[in-house]
Amino acid sequence: MLVTTVITASQRYPECVQKKSIAQAQQECVRYLGIPCARLGVYNDYIYPNDTETQCMVRCMGVNLGWWDDTQGVQEPAIRNYFHPDPDDKQYKRRAYHCLQSQHLDNPASHVDGCERAYESFRCYYEQYGNIVVTPQFVPLTSLQLSDVIMQCANMLQFPGLQSQFCHKGVKPSERDIGCLARCYLLRSGLYTDQHGPNLDWWYVQGDNYANETRFRETTSTCYQQLKSECQDECILAGRFLRECFPEGGIKISIELDVAGIVAGLVAAVSSVAPPALPV
Repeated sequence: MLVTTVITASQRYPECVQKKSIAQAQQECVRYLGIPCARLGVYNDYIYPNDTETQCMVRCMGVNLGWWDDTQGVQEPAIRNYFHPDPDDKQYKRRAYHCLQSQHLDNPASHVDGCERAYESFRCYYEQYGNIVVTPQFVPLTSLQLSDVIMQCANMLQFPGLQSQFCHKGVKPSERDIGCLARCYLLRSGLYTDQHGPNLDWWYVQGDNYANETRFRETTSTCYQQLKSECQDECILAGRFLRECFPEGGIKISIELDVAGIVAGLVAAVSSVAPPALPV
């Protein structure tokens, strides 16, 4: 299996955004799991012996990079960023999907050992999907990280209702207050910029449960462009974007007129019960 390097332009990202390579995640997991350092050289050559130690390293690496969950299994939008298919190969998705299905890797009940299941799932992509991408890729934020982002934003913006000294008791946040909180949340999470709008590549990875990627991209882009033509205020635009542009779910946002509801709604980055369906 060849290793492919994807060259990307150097750019700065919001401080909450994390990009990480397979090699970086492997190095961290070898240290976390107490695996002998000599094994790291093997892993950095992208050789993965079928033993318990390696299986658990691969699971750790998957959790680290956001492509593995013990309940849901492979998070397809995240793991595919680490593999580059041959442009002439039209069957790579089908092969990877059937590899997962043939071993029942999409069914957690059929595998007691999470390490083994993660390892075999990774092998399906490694052997069937494409060459490993060695450059760092976007790592989706966890629900806890998203909660931290929104609380930081609420604090920085002195969001009404968050702290009593910031507002009179009983004062409700305005639509613009909510929009500014939503905008800060999106900017700090790296999913959105005022200049370019939503980063659909990262949003697709973060949301994970969009069944139809093409439809997601088309409808979200069209919805955003329509709102942008209507909204001169960046905060109002961001708030309306979250409320109105997600017919398929994904990062589900509920905007309420109380701070608890707003914070809880904004951090409800929920994944679907199962990964997106691949074509068969």
